[in-house]
Amino acid sequence: MSRENNRSLKDRLKQAFDLGFAVTIHLLFIVIALLGGLVVYGMADAWRTGEAGTTEAIFFGAFGLLMVVIGVGFFYVAYIGAPRFLANLERRRKKYRDKPWLLNRQWRARRVVHSTKYTAWFMWFWCIGWWGIMGFLWSVNKDLILADLQGTWDQAIPTALPIVVGVIALLVAISVTWRRVRFGDAVMIIDTLPGVLGGEFRGKVMARLKNALTEPVGITLTCGSLRSEKRDVHGSWQTVWITDELWAEKQEFHPTQTTYDKGWITLRVRFRIPANLPESGHILDDPQIVWKLKVRPGSVLDRSLKAEFQVPIFSVQENT
Repeated sequence: MSRENNRSLKDRLKQAFDLGFAVTIHLLFIVIALLGGLVVYGMADAWRTGEAGTTEAIFFGAFGLLMVVIGVGFFYVAYIGAPRFLANLERRRKKYRDKPWLLNRQWRARRVVHSTKYTAWFMWFWCIGWWGIMGFLWSVNKDLILADLQGTWDQAIPTALPIVVGVIALLVAISVTWRRVRFGDAVMIIDTLPGVLGGEFRGKVMARLKNALTEPVGITLTCGSLRSEKRDVHGSWQTVWITDELWAEKQEFHPTQTTYDKGWITLRVRFRIPANLPESGHILDDPQIVWKLKVRPGSVLDRSLKAEFQVPIFSVQENT
């Protein structure tokens, strides 16, 4: 009886913690939206009265507007966007019950893209937020910051560190963006739709490179189980995602086994697949079975070829 009482108490405490955490997150985004609105209003008023220049008003006004978008966007995503997205996923899941590989738009087109655009967007978003905060601190503490930077090492280093972090992040954002503009995305063309358990998966990987390969390329097909798990992290319950590898096979491609033409490198892949493994899962499954094709170039000069693609593997008798 005491064990049941202890379990019941732990469940109630966990529910109370989850509720408190949810309330805190909601309040946080409300505060972000309100502060953003106050910044926009304050900058507009300061510009009208001549207390702030046009450049300063535009810069901080844009930062305040970004805060409003983040705050309001959270509630839109949580209560409108996410429910619509999940409902649409469930409808499509029922529609393609007999041919689940058609659920994925890229699988359906036999063309899977490894894109770096989200990385670039995230880095620029992060840089805008970081430098916005730095600009605000500079506007209110300019003299103090300059004094610290010109002071002793123990004063200058902590003050300069956020600036150094911002510069590094900006350089990373520029580098990622330049590589994306220069080389674009790596692409996998599917020949077998889907790949068959007990059969094989075939396709080809294509990427833009400056020159032909000079080092071998490793390509690995893996089957993993992606599951969520509640863990006690530093006294608080958090959801963590864990991938358990169920199977993997690696192949190595010598440069002579690849094709280079007009700036594009092509690698033709073919894997035999054991019959006793699970099929590709759905995004709503927990655990979700994920088959991935991972490409790892041997040289950093060929890093545009580094990519991961989700692969459709099902227990069907023939390709569609």
